[in-house]
Amino acid sequence: MTTAAAQPSTNPNPTPQSTIAPDAGASTGGVGAPKKEQGSRITYDLLRRQMSHCGEYTYQALNKVGKLSPEDTSRISQQYLKYVSQVEKGKPFEDALCFLVIHGWKKSEIEARDVMLELTKGLIRYSKTKITHLSFAQQTETPLDFYNNFPAISEICRLLSCPIIQVNEKDFFMVTSVNPFTATAAARIISNEVEAEVGRKPFAFSTTTDLNSWRYACERHFGT
Repeated sequence: MTTAAAQPSTNPNPTPQSTIAPDAGASTGGVGAPKKEQGSRITYDLLRRQMSHCGEYTYQALNKVGKLSPEDTSRISQQYLKYVSQVEKGKPFEDALCFLVIHGWKKSEIEARDVMLELTKGLIRYSKTKITHLSFAQQTETPLDFYNNFPAISEICRLLSCPIIQVNEKDFFMVTSVNPFTATAAARIISNEVEAEVGRKPFAFSTTTDLNSWRYACERHFGT
């Protein structure tokens, strides 16, 4: 795979590759974890590829908005691709934005929140997809019934660290992340999965939130 610096994309919003077959990995037993295994069209390897794509798009975009030099874009892309390729099957992937700020730039917990918020908003402005930023994502209810009815989707959300923060049965859902590209990709994957399960595609909305809210939501939904 080429690095972000070597081959810029013409589309800053990564689109998941086609629908799939079962293997999302084992749950860690968080609040929203599935109670039983069900067949899914999503494989762990597909999610691995998706996170690699999101990482490349993220770093390309940060380069375009002046937050990463071409050299740093290439370096952090290579590091992130290596990290994603080595994640143990069934373990959640760390988002590319967190990887950059915490591991690449080695920001402290206090610094990381403000730095990531600045980068998140920069990526929103760059994105061609309309993304809403919510500072209160952690205050939403955990959609236990939805997760239990769709255990494969619960697992997808856990592995991508993209909690569903609002849902109306099978017709509408809203997903959040610190990274608008990851949130958009997760929404498309989940929407395809719901359509395959029930025969119709729900309305899907992507949002971002700040680091603390996102971590709190992931902990409450997935125990991670």
